[in-house]
Amino acid sequence: MMRRYGWILLSVAALVWCVALSPNGEQGTDVERILKRFPGYHLLTLQERDPYLKGFLAQHFPKSNPSVVRADFNGDGRQDYALLLKNDKLGKTMLVVVLCPADGQCKKVYELDETTYAAIVYLRPVAPGSKVSQTEAVDGSTSPVKLRSTGIRVTYFEKAEVVLYWNPKLRKIEEVQTGD
Repeated sequence: MMRRYGWILLSVAALVWCVALSPNGEQGTDVERILKRFPGYHLLTLQERDPYLKGFLAQHFPKSNPSVVRADFNGDGRQDYALLLKNDKLGKTMLVVVLCPADGQCKKVYELDETTYAAIVYLRPVAPGSKVSQTEAVDGSTSPVKLRSTGIRVTYFEKAEVVLYWNPKLRKIEEVQTGD
């Protein structure tokens, strides 16, 4: 009798664990709520990417969504989002960064048109404390920036790379071209 209940408890625990990790959990709900602010847009899918990039992402980042970075970008302790969004009707793709404060009223603080690069762009987080430096190919080299909170690596597959980060003094997203 006890054995049967043990298996039932184990099964229930496994089910709870799977639901907690499912894409329809908190992250999915937050993304869906944010997407409502962008009518006609959807997350840029893996199928909408270049075949070589799809293979690269499958090999190197098989468990992450290349169109979403969820982290605290501005250091307020709340989860924020960077999203690659596509509107098929308009033929437009954009990168948006949305900050979500404690009141739950997420607001867009950065937008970049990525239509030209939609097939080759993907996102990855950059850990707090990382130092990012401007590539030598860009004139007017600046000193490295040490990230106080999570940054967003925007990679244009085999082309270029930019890191977006929150500048607390200016209270806005800044960018550093880190690769060409």
